[in-house]
Amino acid sequence: AERVSIEQFYRNVDTVGAGDVFKARIDVLAVEETVAVVRVLEEGWGGSIDFTDFLLLLKLDDEWKCVAKAYNQNSNTIIK
Repeated sequence: AERVSIEQFYRNVDTVGAGDVFKARIDVLAVEETVAVVRVLEEGWGGSIDFTDFLLLLKLDDEWKCVAKAYNQNSNTIIK
């Protein structure tokens, strides 16, 4: 698994960009009053990269905020 700092992650996102063929779908996996777990399926980031994100959200001051993210880049889209 690749681990990078949040600063490097943001740099990667900012320099690649979504591109023209990018698609995403959000699936709500669980909601319990003030906590939720969602899965985001992303296809074609930067034209060729597919991801699955899992996000943990908390409801703070009546707004949902993402407090944690773990993701997988689909192995068939990793350039070695």
